[in-house]
Amino acid sequence: MMSTNLIDLTRKLIRRKSITPADDGALNIIKNKVSKIGFVNKDLPFGTIKDKDLILNLYSIKKVNVKKYTTSKTLCFAGHTDVVPAKDADKWKFKPFSATVDKNKIYGRGASDMKGAIAAWIIACEETIKEYDLNISLAILITGDEEGLAKNGTKKMVKWLKKEKIKIDHCIVGEPTNPNLIGDMIKVGRRGSLSMEIVINGKSGHVAYPHLAKNPLNKIIKICDSIKKIKFSKKVFNFPQSNLEITSIDTGNKTSNVIPGSCKVSLNIRYNTAYTKSEILSKIRSICKKYSNSYSLKIISSNNPFYTKPEKFTDIVSASIKKITGKTPLLSTTGGTSDARFIKDICPVIEFGGVGKTMHQTNEHIFIKDLYNLKNIYKDLIISYNNFYG
Repeated sequence: MMSTNLIDLTRKLIRRKSITPADDGALNIIKNKVSKIGFVNKDLPFGTIKDKDLILNLYSIKKVNVKKYTTSKTLCFAGHTDVVPAKDADKWKFKPFSATVDKNKIYGRGASDMKGAIAAWIIACEETIKEYDLNISLAILITGDEEGLAKNGTKKMVKWLKKEKIKIDHCIVGEPTNPNLIGDMIKVGRRGSLSMEIVINGKSGHVAYPHLAKNPLNKIIKICDSIKKIKFSKKVFNFPQSNLEITSIDTGNKTSNVIPGSCKVSLNIRYNTAYTKSEILSKIRSICKKYSNSYSLKIISSNNPFYTKPEKFTDIVSASIKKITGKTPLLSTTGGTSDARFIKDICPVIEFGGVGKTMHQTNEHIFIKDLYNLKNIYKDLIISYNNFYG
């Protein structure tokens, strides 16, 4: 018979309306639970109330007996309690934050991404600590700023860990990595993401007197055409093809008889480790200069690609997945960015969590059987990690 602890904890977390940057008590639920099994909590708030960007973050650790095990390794789980807004709430089968159980599923915003995985890890820790004398330390790194700008979350927690000289040896991020079934996929890296805005300045005027104006769209069309022709043909093992997408062309002009004075283009490039940010920017700036001497380029966000070379830790995770599900997971770098891009600066990091088919969607949910499989995988991982590194 399945214990209800995992379902109860998952539902408690889902009920917290923790839409970035709000916490709504989600971290308190985690702190109260893990403190009962020996974890020591450290609150890490970043940002300010004044600027309305205050983010609550948490680092918790269950230390091994340091007198007995002087060279103990630390295995960390990283995740986020913040969720995206539940738009079109009237179209949901159940209220988005009701955490309703129906037909072997738990419905609610964050069920898949990624409160279910957080609960699975905590219960896995609880069961393992009760049943085994561990030779390793277990840590939890939870942010409330993954779905937002990510400036006051994991990025700053990593800086804090470095400053305090707190060592984490390996980390698993509980993102919903599996496309269809638990055990499908482990993420061992991510492509880089470079978002930017290009503004071409012209001169506004009446469309009947084009000789008195300078239409920036004439140049923008040529620039966009050339940018789309940039070839990203370099291939890297385990990485998808690099791609550039133009996402918006906007003049802010709502009048059909006025030539706009400027035009803004937004674009994003997802690139593998064969490319660098400076190389890509050089190509784009060269195109802009070719067609305009009055342009500006602003970087909106930039994240470098990374790859965690498979080693014993990856083997242990894969073996635990195979033991519980019978599946050999694919090692992949597909998808968008995650907070693993910050954690890779301090230790080897991989991502493995629930099934991502309904994340950010109406009627987001997680199958209860998947939740328990995930908990059992995490539990076996802790035990195997302890046996090898402890």
